Amino acid sequence: MKVALGSALRWFLVCEVLCVGGFLVFLGLGNARLALVFLVGPFQVLAWLVALRDSSSLLMLFAALLPVAGMELLPVPYHRYVYLPVTILLLVVTTRRFLANDRDHRRNSLDRYDALPLTLLGASLVLSTASAVFHGWTNENLRNQVVLLVEAMVLLYASAVVPRTMHEVRNIILAFCATLSAAMTIVLLFSVLGAGWGPLLGGITTKGSFNVLGAFLSCGAVLLLGAFLQADKVSNRVIILLCMAVVLSTLVLTKSRGAWFGFGAAVLYALLRVRSGWLWTLVVLAVLLLLGVGSLRGILLSRAGETSEGDPSFLGRVALWVYAWKVIKANWLLGVGFDNFRYVKHFYGYPEPLWYTIRFHTHNILLEMLTDLGIFGFLGGCWLYLRTLVRLDRVVRAKSPGSWALALGLEAALVTFAAHGLVDFVVWQYGALSLFGVLLGLGISVSRLSPAVSAPPGRVA
Repeated sequence: MKVALGSALRWFLVCEVLCVGGFLVFLGLGNARLALVFLVGPFQVLAWLVALRDSSSLLMLFAALLPVAGMELLPVPYHRYVYLPVTILLLVVTTRRFLANDRDHRRNSLDRYDALPLTLLGASLVLSTASAVFHGWTNENLRNQVVLLVEAMVLLYASAVVPRTMHEVRNIILAFCATLSAAMTIVLLFSVLGAGWGPLLGGITTKGSFNVLGAFLSCGAVLLLGAFLQADKVSNRVIILLCMAVVLSTLVLTKSRGAWFGFGAAVLYALLRVRSGWLWTLVVLAVLLLLGVGSLRGILLSRAGETSEGDPSFLGRVALWVYAWKVIKANWLLGVGFDNFRYVKHFYGYPEPLWYTIRFHTHNILLEMLTDLGIFGFLGGCWLYLRTLVRLDRVVRAKSPGSWALALGLEAALVTFAAHGLVDFVVWQYGALSLFGVLLGLGISVSRLSPAVSAPPGRVA
């Protein structure tokens, strides 16, 4: 044990020297972003070494840093080429080792009815990419997004099979919520002091826009709702209430109507599904908070007032939906490649120049999936999503001790994504897609671990 610890320490010191050296070099060259990456490198390596104890620790670490990905506080290349790939590689290695050593291997495997749509998604990704290559629709964004979707599918699989207890699922969720709440507390502090977002982010603002951040916040709020209902101590409930107040306040500041709509749909679902005095009390307190603070009330009312048939955002979405349908009719079988509608729509007559419209998606997750991955990818994605939702609903209705509140929070988060997805396609952003994969995987895991859901007869590894 001493030898192993000494060896790990030596490797860590070597990495630290390289990272500090890289920091000084790039700082001297005037590249502050890369210098920052080298500065945090030793801490990242140390965190990976600690988390390598098991797959669950790796998932918890990844979930804890997901809000950072949603805010894009570190350079995109770091997440894309370092953090995500290394995490995926470590998850693959540790998950295979965990499954090989686990005595109840069949219990920690995907049901065939979950594995089949996931396989269908993978096959559709290959076919849609081949179709894009055949038609000459390849570009750097397509290559990056294909790799990103593969990574998200691995995250989904690992989140589904790795947790061995509800306690591990709860820890992964709380790790995400804790970091999100802490980050938003700092944002609110700077907003109250009048500094705004710019000084806080140091000029490294989000490409993902406030809609992406809104998706993170709306999901975090309903996950905290589930954690609140699960908590058995008054002190824990008070802490969760404070975190929810911070997250909801920042959600209003994003001015993301899609995220507001998603959060509202999730809360409405929860109220209809669960007859809980605590839940109604929580919703009333949230409404009083949002309407009681003048600045938050003003943002809500003014932004809601902009919503009409003459809203440029609405008219722009209608135009994109029309052209999405044109692309779908011509490529309904194989699709045009993941996140490639933004590039391909120009070849179907979209009136504005490509250099400007390359950033525009369909602004509808269902249309985007059908356009990008074709009919088989669309069916695979919907099958996996709806099956997870139905099984979580069974856990909630059964009121299984220790699992129903977690299931409610996860189901509400998935409802949030779906409702928001009717007017936005936020999963083009690497953090949002990763979050969606983790939520789906944890939903499958809760269904697998809950005694309220009987397992189908067949399983696959």
